[in-house]
Amino acid sequence: MKAETKAVTLETREDVAYLTLKAPPLNILTEAMMLEISGLLERVAEDRDLKALTVSARGKAFSAGADILEHSPERAPGMIGAFSRMFGLLGGLELPVVMAVDGPALGAGFELAVMGDVILATERALFGQPEIRLGFFAPVGVALLPALVGHARAMQITCSGRTYTADEMREFGLITDIVRRERLEDAVEEVLHEYRKASPLVLRMNVRTLKRLKATPFEEARREAERVFLGELMATEDVREGIASFTEKRRPSWKNR
Repeated sequence: MKAETKAVTLETREDVAYLTLKAPPLNILTEAMMLEISGLLERVAEDRDLKALTVSARGKAFSAGADILEHSPERAPGMIGAFSRMFGLLGGLELPVVMAVDGPALGAGFELAVMGDVILATERALFGQPEIRLGFFAPVGVALLPALVGHARAMQITCSGRTYTADEMREFGLITDIVRRERLEDAVEEVLHEYRKASPLVLRMNVRTLKRLKATPFEEARREAERVFLGELMATEDVREGIASFTEKRRPSWKNR
């Protein structure tokens, strides 16, 4: 699978989808660009052979955010519609999402970055929700950040509008790792190497169950996970293949069913 629009490319290599923002220098997330991204995310969601999605960007910024001019009362409904569609699709993916952040990720760009399950950043990466200083707030930021960094830090990030370094965000527990800029692609591939070992069917089942049970009380979540384990996982061919590969001391040959 390979696709290219005016501002985004999507390529599949070895069961992984690589989505690249390519509207340099700042990769501003206009309504049109978010719709383009959504169209590609729909293709990613439909490909049942994929094992992960990675998102990166060309230019001096990962993304400096949404188009300020599209925040006017007249244009905001269209912009928020595109914003909502993109983030809804991204949040609904049954795949691990790896974000490769080089340069500033601000406003909607920061919100896009924090949708990653793994966030790798370079030393020059910067993060923040500066839109509060222009009279806006961050919908994904206020909805998601409390669960990621706690209420107090979410309040600080979204209300102050200040910019944070990758080191600061790692202290907050948001950044998985900081790597040299020249090693970013290699670091992403090291993460993807582990995902590629899994059955795409079981990987999706794991991600789907994890997302559905987020914020569910432990006992309820445990019982539901056990139900999926016995009622869905045990009915797959891949669970038998995994056991056979272990006993036969060979790499598994996943059937994806």
